[in-house]
Amino acid sequence: MRVRSCIFALAVFVMLTPLAAYAQFRVDTTRTGAKPAEDTAHWHMTRSPTTAIILSAVLPGAGQVYLNQWWKVPIIYAGIGGFLAGALLQNSRYHYTADSVNNQLARGEVGRANAYANAREFYRDDRDKYYIYAALMYIANILDAYISAHLFDFDVSDEGSPRKMLNQPYSPSTLHLRIGFHTTF
Repeated sequence: MRVRSCIFALAVFVMLTPLAAYAQFRVDTTRTGAKPAEDTAHWHMTRSPTTAIILSAVLPGAGQVYLNQWWKVPIIYAGIGGFLAGALLQNSRYHYTADSVNNQLARGEVGRANAYANAREFYRDDRDKYYIYAALMYIANILDAYISAHLFDFDVSDEGSPRKMLNQPYSPSTLHLRIGFHTTF
């Protein structure tokens, strides 16, 4: 089953590769009448990636506010807060079962103590996972601020795009596969 899913993923990748080729077209400014790109030797970014990283590291979401991406802040706080809430819940369950293990051992009931010990280890592992998820969300917040600062000045307008140059509407739902054989005698 795993081999089939790998083959399927490879086939999808091979079929979708031509779609990425649209990004490889170069605009010929002599034919389109467009002005050549200006000299970029003195160009500088309007938003500093370093500032965005520092702001996001000190206060999660502050880098996104600096980059005018306010809508990401509730997502960041919901993610980090949710994972920390899960960690605190599992921590309280861990301590409860740890006390239960000690109580059962004091009574001399080893069988029940082992059952509680297994539950205690489950809650401890689950608590640690939530802490790791919260840390990964914090790191993702910093990485998002860094990448967004680099892309802040990126122009995504249709001017000079390959789709406009080809004068063909792009539809991701249509995928063309052409196979041809050429023989000469």
